[in-house]
Amino acid sequence: MKISLLMATYNGEKYIVEQLKSIYNQTVNPDEVLIADDVSNDRTVELIEKFIEQHDLKNWKLMINSSNKGYKKNFYDLIQQATGDVIFLSDQDDVWEKNKIELMTKELEKNAKIKSINAAVKYVDSEQSPIEVKLKPDFYNENLLHYRGNLGFLTSIPLASMIVANITPGCAMCFSKDIKEEFLETYDFTLPHDWHLNLLASIHGGCFFMNKVLVKYRIHANNAIGTKYGSNLRELILNYDRTLRSIGIKENLDILEVLREKYNFNDNSSLQAINYLETRYRFYKRPTIYKYFKMKSFPEYEYTTNKKGRLWDLLAVTRITDLAFKIVKN
Repeated sequence: MKISLLMATYNGEKYIVEQLKSIYNQTVNPDEVLIADDVSNDRTVELIEKFIEQHDLKNWKLMINSSNKGYKKNFYDLIQQATGDVIFLSDQDDVWEKNKIELMTKELEKNAKIKSINAAVKYVDSEQSPIEVKLKPDFYNENLLHYRGNLGFLTSIPLASMIVANITPGCAMCFSKDIKEEFLETYDFTLPHDWHLNLLASIHGGCFFMNKVLVKYRIHANNAIGTKYGSNLRELILNYDRTLRSIGIKENLDILEVLREKYNFNDNSSLQAINYLETRYRFYKRPTIYKYFKMKSFPEYEYTTNKKGRLWDLLAVTRITDLAFKIVKN
């Protein structure tokens, strides 16, 4: 089974060498490593070139984009170039456990049904010190995965769950070449690339979660997508932009409609998840107390919205949040 590893980089000089080392020291090495730098203006390219030269890595290829593409397009182009049977995605600032590629590839080799595997992550700070996260009831993987019941080592994740939210960062996933062409055909750069890949895998009944921590996921100020700790009141208010939220949900609904037309999934759980997103979209467009309680009646609302979020939604009915947003923004 040929293994491809894809890394998108941009101004990652601070942590890039640690990640390169964790890939180099894997118990099973990838057959090809493709790295695309998105026009960094720091020492990222220099450090990667030096690492490749020092270790004489003939199967590692560094490409420098002619212009800044953004992480979605950067990964899309990398996936297009990958030739492996199994494809791993890598960020520039995490650290992998030594047996990550070995464990995940073994499971793909054993079961042709598997289209994607998502390993567990452990949040760490800039110095790799663990960040303690208190797990909510029925949550796993640093509260990224909601699942009722006990997880096995490898657990199938239903499409309905994937419709509502992704379950782990892309750096913790790998996927089979079976869904590569489908991704290249259907991806419209709306969702993060890893979420779209997991959606496709779950449509085929092949999205799985591996209940083992294989990535130290670094939380810092420059994450493209990550968990922010210690947000101040101003940031919390700006984060509650109803217009942006409604646009984001509408975009998600549009791509789900495209996928439904192509793959014709109509199971009740998936349709309920879509109905929940539609209800949430209508609430953010024009919040009313009726729409609030209708949205709140979905079980998905309870496990996708924290206490602070539920309070902001309730306040949105009174338009207090709109006023606070205008004051802070101006």
